[in-house]
Amino acid sequence: MKNVSGIITLALWIVLANGAAFAQQPVTLPANFIRVSAPTAQKLTLDTKSRHPEIAKLGIHATPPSMSDNAIIGSETPSKIGKKSSGKDMEKVAQAKPSVERIEKDGIYDLLLPLLDAKGRDIGQGFVVMEVPFKNASNPEEALKIGEQIRDEIQRKIPSRDALYQ
Repeated sequence: MKNVSGIITLALWIVLANGAAFAQQPVTLPANFIRVSAPTAQKLTLDTKSRHPEIAKLGIHATPPSMSDNAIIGSETPSKIGKKSSGKDMEKVAQAKPSVERIEKDGIYDLLLPLLDAKGRDIGQGFVVMEVPFKNASNPEEALKIGEQIRDEIQRKIPSRDALYQ
C-alpha cells in the first residue's frame, strides 16, 4: 500500500511539474495577432459599451508604443484583443475622417471614427469602431451622430496614449 501511495504521489508531482512548465511556455499567436496589454483601454471599452445600448458592438484600435502594427486594444470580445487592424480599416484611418457603411445583411451601420486623447493628441493611429442597428438610426447621418457622441465620450477619458496601456 505504501508503494502505491508513493507512486501516486510521484505521478501527481510529475503532472503538476509538467503543467507548471507548460503554463510558462509562451503561446504562439496567429500571424494576424500581436501581444497587447491595454487594461485601461479594455475597461474604457467595456464601461462605455455598458452605458450605450444603442450600439451593438464597440472596439478601440491603436498602434501600441514600440510596436509597428495597429491592433484591437479594447473589445467587448476579449479574444479579439491583439488582432491586427485590417488593411481596409487602415485605409479609412489614413483618410482621417469618420466612415459609415450600411450593411444590409446585418441590419447595421458599421462606423469607424478617428480617436485621439483628451488633449487632441495622437494615440497611435487610434480609431473606434462600432455598429449601430438600423432600429436606432434611420440613416447614415443619424448613425454617425450617435458614433461621434460615443467617440467624444471615450476621448475625454483618455489622458494620454500611454495611459491606455496601464
